Amino acid sequence: DVYKRQSWHMFAVLLPFETLGISRQDFINAMAEHNIGCGVHYPALHEMTLYRAYQRTPCPNASRIGKETVTLPLFPAMKMDDVDRVCATMNDVLNTIAQ
Repeated sequence: DVYKRQSWHMFAVLLPFETLGISRQDFINAMAEHNIGCGVHYPALHEMTLYRAYQRTPCPNASRIGKETVTLPLFPAMKMDDVDRVCATMNDVLNTIAQ
């Protein structure tokens, strides 16, 4: 059962920012205007300063995923109303600022 293996310490989603015509930072800023903090985790490892020297081949999928990942709020005290508010706000933000 997948729910028994998930740690539920963060909820990362992929959003095609380039296709939507917005930047990840614009999305994060818009969510923050609604008092919802988002984070950026999991950048593409090969693009981090320490590992650039070791990259031997292009990693386009890792680069794309690293740029499209945003972490939504998730914490143990979160109520279903909180989840609904995050989801509704994300939907509103994407509909408002995306092309």
